Amino acid sequence: MVLIVVFFILFFILLFKVDFSNSNYNNSSNYNKKGQKGESQVSRVLSMVCIKYIDNLLVIDENNRSHQIDHIAIRKNGIFCIETKNYNGIIFGNENDANWVQCFNRGRKNYFYNPVKQNNSHIFHLKKILGNKYYIQSVVVFIKDNAYNIKLDNVIGLSDLDNYLINYNNNTNYSDEEINYIYQKLISSHKELSNDEHIKNIKNMRRDVKSGLCPRCNNKLVLRNGKYGDFFGCTNYPKCRFSTKKILN
Repeated sequence: MVLIVVFFILFFILLFKVDFSNSNYNNSSNYNKKGQKGESQVSRVLSMVCIKYIDNLLVIDENNRSHQIDHIAIRKNGIFCIETKNYNGIIFGNENDANWVQCFNRGRKNYFYNPVKQNNSHIFHLKKILGNKYYIQSVVVFIKDNAYNIKLDNVIGLSDLDNYLINYNNNTNYSDEEINYIYQKLISSHKELSNDEHIKNIKNMRRDVKSGLCPRCNNKLVLRNGKYGDFFGCTNYPKCRFSTKKILN
């Protein structure tokens, strides 16, 4: 009888441990390792299909805020700003949601900031570095190929990344000289910053949004009404197109 009780206790401990490790609720060190593993997989794809690419570009804007861009792919057919997510579960959301959601077994959920909006902010700063002379295409890659419920052409799984980059067409055809110029311009903007300092910057940006300040250009956010209802938009529109459904808590 005692052996049976011990068996069930060990079984439930193991079940909880497996479930916990398959979620996005792990401690930050495990989460960072998971993110780095996903980014290395994307980097391998880029090394095979790109003339030039940059991993983990960190830039500081004029308001002394840091922005970490996972990948930039530079090809003859375009410049691509790539945000990588190595998340488990099934992903739900749309372009205008403030947050997307991971859905796990037994009904558990985890909400995270909309990566399309996150990447739009990255592109805003990359364009400024390039003198607003180049179009930059946003791409969000889910390593687990689990974003099939997201109905956006530029939100893809890792298995589709190479085909997406090769087949993308907006009538761009950069010369080798232009590609080298773009690469050098971006890589020269890279800054060294500790992970703790970068996290502190992210918290400061959330604080600014909560205070009604745009995290991109530091202008005020005002309540507006649009096609999808009320939202907060930047007073510097159309130069700055930052928007959010609500002021962050």
